[in-house]
Amino acid sequence: MAATRVKPQTTESGHSGRLLLRMDPALHAALAQQAERDGQSLNGYITGILGDELQGEREPADAGSRLAGRMIRAAVIADLVLVAIAAAIAIALLVVAWP
Repeated sequence: MAATRVKPQTTESGHSGRLLLRMDPALHAALAQQAERDGQSLNGYITGILGDELQGEREPADAGSRLAGRMIRAAVIADLVLVAIAAAIAIALLVVAWP
């Protein structure tokens, strides 16, 4: 049985809502990481950014807010590493002190 091909729906202007976009792999990776951080699909993230930009709702991120975000992430990672080290030391002390 042959598979039937479904033609994408189009608007009055003839646009289907599908777009093939070529971009630098580094940009693709950065967008994918940000989308994951925001808990969105890459498509949803890019669509949201473009829609906000068209509606004038997107505020450009300044260097200070980007730096603050990086610093918070680094602090959380450092905290998790310290907790893991403290847990390992506590387990080692329990093993040594066990009769």
